[in-house]
Amino acid sequence: MDDRGVVTSRLSRLVGLTALAALVTVTVLGSASGTTTHTTAVETKAAASAARGRWFAGTVTSVTTGALTVGVLWTGPHDSALNGDTLTVAIASTTRISRGSAHVPIALAQIQPDALVALRASGATSASLTASMVHVYCNCHWVAGTVSSIGATGTSLTVQVSATGPYDTVLDSQNITLQTNNDTVYLRGAHRARIAFSNLKIGDGIGVVFSASGFFKAPGFVASTAAFVATRVHVWAHRQVPPLASDGSATAQTST
Repeated sequence: MDDRGVVTSRLSRLVGLTALAALVTVTVLGSASGTTTHTTAVETKAAASAARGRWFAGTVTSVTTGALTVGVLWTGPHDSALNGDTLTVAIASTTRISRGSAHVPIALAQIQPDALVALRASGATSASLTASMVHVYCNCHWVAGTVSSIGATGTSLTVQVSATGPYDTVLDSQNITLQTNNDTVYLRGAHRARIAFSNLKIGDGIGVVFSASGFFKAPGFVASTAAFVATRVHVWAHRQVPPLASDGSATAQTST
């Protein structure tokens, strides 16, 4: 073999070795790339979830400057792990806060403990959430029926329900107990004369505006164990059940 043949042979071996090295490099990089791609997909999914935000609703347990603490009663389909948690959510200057069916803008300080709220929030973990939206629902409902019993201590009455507001049908035909307190207003007749709790009688036909300890539409809501607090008790006549149009206030027709 002449010198040119020797050089050609050596170049062939060098090219072969270079190609082999390139193949190994590509394989290793491909494997690394596959791992990176998998990690990126997971990170992308987490980022997408964070961008979408979490949706949940519940009862306000406390309100402080720049934060809201909520006992979660209801979540979106992707956030069920939050159900039953108590979360403190940061409220930023850009957080949209509204109330009622007209979504009237309000300040954080106007939200009271025990209010029912829905939030959309984002954050890396449930302990570091910042709300982008807070909506306060009207915690007001309406039922009508007859008084079946009156609490001996003057703090409760039981009603056999025969009519409800449009969002309270789960209570239809049930015998429910309503708590009363110093803020409960008692009225009688078409002229809405003020009366006292002691004026109530078994068999009275009444309409009651009340608040509830949860969202009626929430999957976990159980009407038989929920707490109801009467804000207005309107007595009509013996076993006279008032229609919603004559006794239910506009606020008692707000969906939860």
